[in-house]
Amino acid sequence: MGERSDIPAAFAERIAEQLKSLPHLQKSGAPSAAGFSVTEADLELLLELENDSETIRQARFSAPETAPEAAILEVLCSYAIGAPVRELTDHGLIFALQRLRDPDVRAPVKGILTPRNAGACFAGPLKLMAALRREADVRFGRHSDTNFFDRPYSEAWKKLDKAGKRDLVLPHIESFRKAHKIAGDAFELAEIDQYDRLFLVFSDEVPVWDKPAMLMELERWLRQKTGERIELFTEVVKDANRIRRL
Repeated sequence: MGERSDIPAAFAERIAEQLKSLPHLQKSGAPSAAGFSVTEADLELLLELENDSETIRQARFSAPETAPEAAILEVLCSYAIGAPVRELTDHGLIFALQRLRDPDVRAPVKGILTPRNAGACFAGPLKLMAALRREADVRFGRHSDTNFFDRPYSEAWKKLDKAGKRDLVLPHIESFRKAHKIAGDAFELAEIDQYDRLFLVFSDEVPVWDKPAMLMELERWLRQKTGERIELFTEVVKDANRIRRL
């Protein structure tokens, strides 16, 4: 594939950075992990499973080391470990797209950005996921139910009390404010509940229509910075003025 000039600007910087570190790349001549593989052109994905289950224990890929597809498959392999094959085919490329996209750069298309319209560099990985889905149907049978997989929090997170969890996420919340030039009083972390859900309170200065997008961007930011499956919600706060509540 060589160097490519068709990488959308929204992915160029992060793809270039990811190409500097490809720990899941299957080196030429190295023995393949026990399991199975799927191929598409010069791309290959190798998966090792936990015993006879669908859970992925290890993932490797083969691709030209300077190609943008190598960066995409590296992120895909990182996401794969600990997840069932079905989760990888359902959401792996969406995760890779979010991880490799620079939110400060205009998206390559109008509307909802997906792996199908994100650029030519996603075409090969998409075909690879289609091949994996066909292989999984043969090996495990076609699923007819809904995919409810939810990646658990890490053991390190689980050992923290609420104060420790706040101490972990607050610096990343502050870095999000600074990176996006958001006022310090625009929102605050109000609570981390017993289910580890994070609740934010927005000030009246933040327009209602801006809150959902800001919430999603912050959630994506926190997941990337912490490596945890952070979930954000808005806390509904009643007006403190009794007369206005009447």
